[in-house]
Amino acid sequence: MHIQPVVFKSFYNMSQKPLTAPDEDPHKMVESFTKTFALPDEKVNHALFDEQLAQKISNNKERAVEPVLELLKKTDNEKDITAGLFLLNRITDAGAKNIADTYPVISRFNYSKSHNVQVMLAGIYRKTLVPDGFGPLVTMFWKNAQNPVQIPFDPNEEIGGAILEYLRNKNSAHFYAKNLENTL
Repeated sequence: MHIQPVVFKSFYNMSQKPLTAPDEDPHKMVESFTKTFALPDEKVNHALFDEQLAQKISNNKERAVEPVLELLKKTDNEKDITAGLFLLNRITDAGAKNIADTYPVISRFNYSKSHNVQVMLAGIYRKTLVPDGFGPLVTMFWKNAQNPVQIPFDPNEEIGGAILEYLRNKNSAHFYAKNLENTL
């Protein structure tokens, strides 16, 4: 059996792209990005979006965090929430500092039933290892396991990976084991 290698465009030459010109407003770029963003559906199991615009926004790192947080604070639309969390995930990948500090804003989506939102949150929590993110991840995993839906994708793959990352981290695992010990 021959397996073809896969190249993910989102990470290809990420560090070689120039930063956004100073005259480009991150608020306007985030607003434009949400207009290009399309959620997965029964025909396509991944989001569709303007890759170059996502790259420009993520290259702004800390400068782009505030516009994304403003979007997430005011929206209740699944598409915009997913787009905002996707951008926050990409900004984290680009090396922005203190993304864990965004937890008070993104935590309002912790108990969302949207698999798109759950996957994006799991990706952020996996990278930031915010201690308060562990419980919601376990809850998401448990609820999804009781009512499995795999169309257009299985969110528990990402959620389970995030949980394993928490447990792999010695400090996090020790913290959760100690708390479990105190509750018994």
